[in-house]
Amino acid sequence: MHQGLVHAPLPQVRDLVLSTAFSASATPLRVRKDAAQGWIEARGQWWWCGRVEVHEHAAGARVVYRIYNVATGLAGRLVPVTVARGHRGPGPLLAELGERLGCRTELL
Repeated sequence: MHQGLVHAPLPQVRDLVLSTAFSASATPLRVRKDAAQGWIEARGQWWWCGRVEVHEHAAGARVVYRIYNVATGLAGRLVPVTVARGHRGPGPLLAELGERLGCRTELL
């Protein structure tokens, strides 16, 4: 799990995350979202599920990025090694949110 702060009003951050997260993927994704709860989730390939959640914070909005291993069997035990090598965390998403909203962001 990775977290960051976006120093902008929660509704603006939530709307932007729900409309842009996972939109630039090079691989086909199955995307689900719950606007009321403030999360968007994408599943790609056969082993990966990513979720971005937006929560209220005194400084604006706390963005949480999680990657889940959804593989089964032996592959399910090997995937965490692959995920750890390529996991970028929320840095690019936070940078995009800060640029588009004209505000400061920070990793937690």
